[in-house]
Amino acid sequence: PSFLSFSRNDLSALLKSETMEDERFDGLYLNVAQTTRGIEPLLDTVFSFLRRKTDFFAGPPGSKSSEEGTKAAIDTVNKVLKKHADVYL
Repeated sequence: PSFLSFSRNDLSALLKSETMEDERFDGLYLNVAQTTRGIEPLLDTVFSFLRRKTDFFAGPPGSKSSEEGTKAAIDTVNKVLKKHADVYL
């Protein structure tokens, strides 16, 4: 179905569901933010985790080089950051 076929109630339920998803890890992130004593150190721990424990910086399957994979990772971060900046504004 297209977006336009959603009723106001459907859209409201969808937005409420997304808010609940956003809040699911609040306790964990608050704990990390308090432990690291700031936003930049919190972000540093997130990216350190992604670098050490995942293939996030390698990029999507088929990335031809580490530079291409890292660019894809940066693009992903910027996309998510913009999404949340737009919600904030």
